[in-house]
Amino acid sequence: METYGFLSLIPPVAAVGLALWKKQLLPSIFFGILVGETIIKKGNLFSAFFTSLNDAVRVIGNKVNLEIILFCILVGSFMEIIKEANGFQGFIDWFEKKRFFKGKKTVYPLTYLVGISIFIESWSSMLINGSLMKPLYAKLKISKQRLAYFIHTLSINFVALVVINSWGAYYVSLLSTQEVGNPLRVIIHSIPFNYYCLVSLLLVAVVMATGMTIGPMRDAERNARNAEEKQGQTGSTVRSSFQSKKREIPAKASHMVFPTIVLVGTVIFGLYITGDGDLTKGSGSTAVFYAACVSILFSILFFVSKKTFRFQEIMDISFKGMGSLIPIGILLVLALTLGDVCKQLGTGSYLAMLVKQNIPFFLLPAIVFGISCIISFATGTSYGTFAIMIPIAIPMAEVTGISSSLMLAACISGGVFGDNSSPISDGTILAGMVSEVKTIDHVKTQIPYALISAAVALTLFLLTGILS
Repeated sequence: METYGFLSLIPPVAAVGLALWKKQLLPSIFFGILVGETIIKKGNLFSAFFTSLNDAVRVIGNKVNLEIILFCILVGSFMEIIKEANGFQGFIDWFEKKRFFKGKKTVYPLTYLVGISIFIESWSSMLINGSLMKPLYAKLKISKQRLAYFIHTLSINFVALVVINSWGAYYVSLLSTQEVGNPLRVIIHSIPFNYYCLVSLLLVAVVMATGMTIGPMRDAERNARNAEEKQGQTGSTVRSSFQSKKREIPAKASHMVFPTIVLVGTVIFGLYITGDGDLTKGSGSTAVFYAACVSILFSILFFVSKKTFRFQEIMDISFKGMGSLIPIGILLVLALTLGDVCKQLGTGSYLAMLVKQNIPFFLLPAIVFGISCIISFATGTSYGTFAIMIPIAIPMAEVTGISSSLMLAACISGGVFGDNSSPISDGTILAGMVSEVKTIDHVKTQIPYALISAAVALTLFLLTGILS
């Protein structure tokens, strides 16, 4: 693949830097796309502008990308219907009535348990965990940024460790292309070396147990505690706004639980049918797209049949929810387009070439991890990072005698870092959307924790390389 050398780094650096500086993600990412296309077009800005638009349309036309984009818009309808039906408030009331609600010592372990229980697919884990926990966090005045950090880290990092899902199948396919004799054995043996994912999951547990708050998260927590009560005597932020204009709508847990069960069930069924009976080979993007459509249809029929809403009312609510997330859909289109431009420029390949310099063997695991972190942060994709780095790391392991499992773990750990921290990662965008946090605010509050985990992981990879 043709690479543009150092120039290939400019678009992602420009986009991320401008976003962190101006706190405006949409124009920043488009600026990065435009810069990248200008490099490809050898300085012809006029041609680069229209090529940027054409690339965005081409990216949307990709089946997987379109499913992701539609899911991010449709899920707004699902969330809005449950909110207006007082499902979130009903869930809180039921939790309190059953005396399960005992503050953070109940909610935090429940968040962790739900996060690691849905290990088949990361998006559904974030969606379900965020939907369940958001009203409880609001009740306890825990910041939405902390919720976003928890659900994002738990979903991505645990899913990356589990073999029996689509991630595991992807690892097997990449290792098979490198003619690794027993890919599954290599993957299983890599789990103890997957330092970033393991440390991140441990850090979440520590934060939950101690309340450790650092960096911008401290301001977010303080703002959440000091927020003025806008929701009446219960202090909840999730009561229906519809009923104030129309009629009283009873708060019932079933208004949230039944649609959520349909959502979860359809995700599993979608993975089953797209994988021809094998959940691990199913398409995550197709499964969550099916789930969003089916759960919305079920919710409409469910609430109309119960006469909670008239048909026209629930359609208005549904479209209102979709409309509220159109900016997220646009953001995702731009993020995917920037990733495509980086691929054309060979950004990942150029960074990977840096690994091939003459360096001591014991440094290789740490360097592979570091380069993988940079690639995943710059491109916003863990899968793309795996595709670039694993074909480089595994042959290096065979030549140097370093454990293939250790090198695989370095690639996975580095790829997941970007998925956790990059503002152009679809996981970052989705976690912010589910938690109702601006993407850039989610990045700013989560990245200190991600950097702590990355620093510990880098040290461990270095020590493991020395000891090996």
